[in-house]
Amino acid sequence: MIRSLHVLRWVLLTLLVAGPVRAQLQDRIQLTATNAVLEFQEGVYHLWDHVRVESSGVLTLTCDDLRAVLPQDKAAAAATVAPGAGGSGRLQSLVATGHVQIQFFQAGAGGTTNVVHASGDKAEYGAADEVLILTGNPRIETGSGTMVGTEALIYDLKSRSMRNRGPYRIELRSDVLRNSVLFNRGTNAPKSR
Repeated sequence: MIRSLHVLRWVLLTLLVAGPVRAQLQDRIQLTATNAVLEFQEGVYHLWDHVRVESSGVLTLTCDDLRAVLPQDKAAAAATVAPGAGGSGRLQSLVATGHVQIQFFQAGAGGTTNVVHASGDKAEYGAADEVLILTGNPRIETGSGTMVGTEALIYDLKSRSMRNRGPYRIELRSDVLRNSVLFNRGTNAPKSR
């Protein structure tokens, strides 16, 4: 059971972390859930009820239900004590549902850290394109503002870009445009009484 949790930790860490950082922080991931079924041969991992994945300084994910698909290299799996315990597979997909809250940290300019908060009823991650799709009241908050969608918000982890499907609203912090003449002028709005 402990070896299988190491595999799942690897799956979830692969979700959002780059190579060198992944190697250093891999052993610091904590995973909790009330229930779990780990199908080693198929590479399917299902956790539900009070799911929490935490890697300090890298990512925190909470949800009601988490499914990860991690197909195994059959030759490498056969060489280990328990199929799948060697971590020979690569994360194919991850689906989190029910009160999904994700917080992850990315390297910013000048050695700073950018914190991204994402939430929704469902989060889907595909390893092929490294895209996180949030649906069901999706919301993504960054240091510069918030993007709220009605249908889906799509966060590309490679390019650090966001797009939407359906109507959306963006709320920027006022200081984001502080150097813009258009937004840095006095107002002619009537004064409130």
